[in-house]
Amino acid sequence: METFHNIGTSTDWIVMVVYFLTIMLFGTYFGRYTKDTSDFFFGGRRFSWWLITMSIVATGVGSHSFVKYSAKGFEHGFSSSMTYLNDWFFVPFFMFGWLPIIVYSKVRSIPEYFEKRFNPSARFLATILLLLYMIGYIGIGFLTLGKAIIPMLPEAFHIFGTALDVTLMRAIVVIAVITGVYITFGGQTAVIFTDLLQGFILIFAGFLLFAIGIAYVGGGQVFWDLLPTTWKLPLANYNEPSSFNFVGIFWQDAVAGSVGFLFMNQGLLMRFMACKNVNEGRKAAAINI
Repeated sequence: METFHNIGTSTDWIVMVVYFLTIMLFGTYFGRYTKDTSDFFFGGRRFSWWLITMSIVATGVGSHSFVKYSAKGFEHGFSSSMTYLNDWFFVPFFMFGWLPIIVYSKVRSIPEYFEKRFNPSARFLATILLLLYMIGYIGIGFLTLGKAIIPMLPEAFHIFGTALDVTLMRAIVVIAVITGVYITFGGQTAVIFTDLLQGFILIFAGFLLFAIGIAYVGGGQVFWDLLPTTWKLPLANYNEPSSFNFVGIFWQDAVAGSVGFLFMNQGLLMRFMACKNVNEGRKAAAINI
């Protein structure tokens, strides 16, 4: 597949640099509120639901959403929204079952709960499964972010007379280092407040891109009339085509994706455990739908 470079303008570069510097400064600033382990991992368990809600938005809607789901929307129309609309079915089980269990048991991780509830062997198995899930989840996030940023970068950076080629893996490593810096220095508090900023950016950018696209084709009515009939349907076909169908989306995105995201994603659950109490966490989960 051909890789494009240098399609970004000076404005794109300014926005990127300002964004990354802001993220780094957030991590440094909020690092002063991290006094102990509880502060680092759970932000002192003092946050209101609206802060956690925005943090969840930034966690659930990332580069993979703009890259992957935009492509699916372009291929299949409104039925591509099924990937997100499936979540409602599992939220009550999370709000009134899993969330209170995790919070009231005072555990720091999902595997720790399995050890308290069952035995060390259960914790070991849960740790392995969680690691496999998180490696894939985080890896996809870095991959899509790398693919999104590569076109704006030159083919190579020239440093002290040496040409350093820009590759996808190198871009991912740099992004990972930047992310690691503000998490390490700021802990969960830095993550939540940077997510607050990123959540607003993602929501604003998403609506702005949609509005610009509608205006580009000539308005809402023109946009609707241009859509093929099958693209206007809210649900995909039952079991075909094999690459995108109702059954496949339900088992892949609703069961595997949503259950894994809500019940196993350590990063997401740490957001909820940073809430003041269970009710604040329930509000965040309900609003996030």
